[in-house]
Amino acid sequence: MKNLFSTSAVPFFLAATAVVISSSAFSPAHAASFTYNLDCVISGTVGTQSYSGGSTCAKVDTSFGTLTIKDNGTDAKKVDVVIDLAGTKKHKIQTFYLNYNDSKFNNNTLFQISAASPYAMGTNPITVKENNQKPAGYQGKLDLNINPSSTGATNDGFTATISLNNVDLNVADFNFKDTLNQIFAAVHIGNYGNNPGVSGANSIWVGSSSYYQAPPKIKYVPEPRITIALALFALGALALIKKTNSLQSSQQHC
Repeated sequence: MKNLFSTSAVPFFLAATAVVISSSAFSPAHAASFTYNLDCVISGTVGTQSYSGGSTCAKVDTSFGTLTIKDNGTDAKKVDVVIDLAGTKKHKIQTFYLNYNDSKFNNNTLFQISAASPYAMGTNPITVKENNQKPAGYQGKLDLNINPSSTGATNDGFTATISLNNVDLNVADFNFKDTLNQIFAAVHIGNYGNNPGVSGANSIWVGSSSYYQAPPKIKYVPEPRITIALALFALGALALIKKTNSLQSSQQHC
């Protein structure tokens, strides 16, 4: 019977160990950010074309800006939301809506939000109702309604931090579409002049049906405890191989 721990078996053993490490010791890392393109109209006017909502967020050949969900730079349990509207100091963010992972909702899902300087939150900063937040004129429903302060002429940029008690928020849990499976987020834009980047006395409801840039590819990171355990196992096995071969060699010379 061939000795399982003979020298010839070493390459096979190391290859098998490598397979175990690669398949067991690595898990997908959390995505660092998602940036959505505000590329469809719920209700309002673009140029001479008017939209009235209903069950569709109409795709238009223009962008009203972007909305980004990303990891907070100082607290890993929090996420930041950043909105950048088309133009410079042209429009005003009146309110916006986000989605959250339905499987992680419960009756005590108490989100909090704080605006980054120079922005501020308005009255009722955040309202949370799972699958029950409707942008005006739209039949689809989202989860979080957030209200920045709308004082002043413009606030066409906005940055805030979202937290949930001691829960470790993951940006991927905001990467969900509404109940009609059309939009990731919705934004109500004021000071709007019937085209993105043009000021005026109107407002428009827009949504994000696509990514401004593709989500980052999934990266694989080692789980430290599993990696250490497998490494120790491999070292122990190699030591056993050497000891077994040494004993065999001694027996052959006796």
